[in-house]
Amino acid sequence: MDFDLLNKYQKVVEDNPFAAKIGIEILDIRQGYVCAKVKVKKELQNIYGDLHGGCLYTVCDNMAGVAAGSYGCYVTTINGSIQYLKAGRNTEYIVCRATVIKPGKTISAVHVEICDERGMLLNTAEFTFYNLKEKRNHEERRI
Repeated sequence: MDFDLLNKYQKVVEDNPFAAKIGIEILDIRQGYVCAKVKVKKELQNIYGDLHGGCLYTVCDNMAGVAAGSYGCYVTTINGSIQYLKAGRNTEYIVCRATVIKPGKTISAVHVEICDERGMLLNTAEFTFYNLKEKRNHEERRI
């Protein structure tokens, strides 16, 4: 694993106030792929004690954006859809894996899966991103 790349993108997540509040921690990253985890805490739960759907969507969107941006362009979300397959409950943390399924010159497509700590699939999601402009070395902090 490229620890410089991991540290760079973890800093990007930490500089995003909303992602930082959720507590997204990147575990692995390479071009076109990212794996991250989020510790479940009360502030992220809904009225039923499950992870809030908005939190799950946010994790998917952020990690899909990191995966899409790993090809060297700033990206912005065009579209996203999530399938809530199972409630996020009775788990200490969730794991999110985002994989670019089509890197493009203009548009990139990303598939995302979220599992609980036991590996049970909770959500799948699909995102498309528009590539804004190429990153330069002095601009690498942002996606």
